[in-house]
Amino acid sequence: QSDMQGWGTPLALFFDPAKVHIDNVGHAGTSSFTYYTGDWPKVLPQIKSGDFVLLVFGINDGGLATPNGTGDETKNITIRGKDYTDVHTYGWYMAKMATDAEAKGAHPVFLTVTARNIWTNPKATFKDATPTGTLPADYDPKEDKIERGTGNGRYGQWTEEEGAKLHIPVFDLTNYCADRYEKMGREEVNKLYKDHNHTHAAGAKIVAESIVAGLKGLKDSPFTPLLSDAGKAVAPADPKYIQNNTPETH
Repeated sequence: QSDMQGWGTPLALFFDPAKVHIDNVGHAGTSSFTYYTGDWPKVLPQIKSGDFVLLVFGINDGGLATPNGTGDETKNITIRGKDYTDVHTYGWYMAKMATDAEAKGAHPVFLTVTARNIWTNPKATFKDATPTGTLPADYDPKEDKIERGTGNGRYGQWTEEEGAKLHIPVFDLTNYCADRYEKMGREEVNKLYKDHNHTHAAGAKIVAESIVAGLKGLKDSPFTPLLSDAGKAVAPADPKYIQNNTPETH
């Protein structure tokens, strides 16, 4: 589908190709568990010392029944008619991929999930971003609110918990994008999306730019020297969206 694009593609525009090679190894339709068991065994051997690894999951974890939370407990689950035994929690898989990458000498960064194009308003009803009926006279577009993270934001919370525990930085992409989208307005944002999950190229570029803002906002950001002119032009994200989680020095 040529009109659909994820943020992994335009991310390269913001980095200097002489300094950085970006491998987009994201895979649509995967959960933390299905990616870890399907893609990760092929991705991990490619990771080298000094690499940066951006980890973001949570869009598909609810629908694919990844066990909730961050604990060590396991469950048996069924995905698309296939049974799996001893499946760990979402947080366990996030932590495992991060520590696997660190064992190779790489630097993981957690991102919370992108905001989806799903809107609510106290006076109106939408299907994703489109009104389901005539908008009432007292409808105020300023009251349009976008969804902030799948699973009522719990994936963001669990990602932040794992980041704190493992001293891995976390960028709250969910709320950064949601705040940006609400300033733009529902109708403008709707033009960026093919459906409630998938962006067109222009939408993908905004998400990529948002991620660059987050990476630039990290304390003593290692990404700053690696940016292209387009990357240098992006303002760093406000510290409220960032958990540096730097290890305490004693």
